[in-house]
Amino acid sequence: MELNLNPEEIQKINNLWKTSRFQRSWRAVQNIINCKDNVTNYFVRNIILIFISIIVGIGFFFLEEQGILPDSVLIDKLMKFIARLILFLIALQILSVLVYSFIGPGWEEKQRSKLRVLYESEILEPILQALYPLAKIDTEHDISPSNVEEVIPAAKYYIQSGIIKLNNEKDIEIVDLYAYTISKGLATGKDEIKHLHEITGFIGQVYSIKNTHSLKGNLRIVPTKHFLNIKTQGGYLGAMSGGKKINVDDLWHNEYYNIYCTDEQSARMFLTPAVIDLFNNNTSDFELSLYSNESRIYIATYNNKRLFAAPKNKDSLRSWSIEKAAMSIKYALSFADKIAEIM
Repeated sequence: MELNLNPEEIQKINNLWKTSRFQRSWRAVQNIINCKDNVTNYFVRNIILIFISIIVGIGFFFLEEQGILPDSVLIDKLMKFIARLILFLIALQILSVLVYSFIGPGWEEKQRSKLRVLYESEILEPILQALYPLAKIDTEHDISPSNVEEVIPAAKYYIQSGIIKLNNEKDIEIVDLYAYTISKGLATGKDEIKHLHEITGFIGQVYSIKNTHSLKGNLRIVPTKHFLNIKTQGGYLGAMSGGKKINVDDLWHNEYYNIYCTDEQSARMFLTPAVIDLFNNNTSDFELSLYSNESRIYIATYNNKRLFAAPKNKDSLRSWSIEKAAMSIKYALSFADKIAEIM
């Protein structure tokens, strides 16, 4: 979907960038990210100092053994100082690692949570409202996981962004979603060692729209996976309780999507040519899935992109721009409008 900011939108976000409040908020975002990087740099710096001290100490010892350095009190004191410095740095590094192993995970989690709320409420929401004045970001709630899991591959953990709410008659809501599972691998041998692996289940967006269609029961449309001429669902939920799988008069759609419903007549009324085309036209760009009950429609786009995520390190800070953030918002909300219009 090709989109560009119009001159009026560019002016609005540029004016926003010039405000003292926005600049203070952006500096606060930078401080949180730099603080985390400073902790990493502290450990790296200690390791480098230990390595240099050891190299220098070995060098002095070798030169003294070869008789290149004169045998003097000054050299002896310097050698003792280097030896003590090495021991001190090693002890400091061990102590730092032990302390950080206790307080580090909790501190990092608090920093991530603080960064997310700050970025979404003080950076992303003002940009959002410059483009869509009535919209807001709800940082305190999630789209119900019981509905989310209907439109994404099976996962154990769900991390959502704040809910972008358009607050219009379509009641459109959007979240970034990262879903993953932790797998445990065991190494065989004398000592059994556990290896934890984070397996990504989904990275993309979930769109929630008020169901104004006279759809009865539940409906689910999920992508079909092809492996060695065998069709699978790639971890997406299949048959629904009290429901069945149906096909439509479109061979392409039947090949690339599975449809399940609890009320076939209502589902077929819902599956208009425009709805079928929406799915067919997106098979190459990203995975599209749908779940609908009688109150809301949920659509997930699995595109490996987090459109509303805060910068996480200095590199992403340098590459961030207010125009890129605005474009991500406009892309997501334009796609949401397209979905709502078709549905």
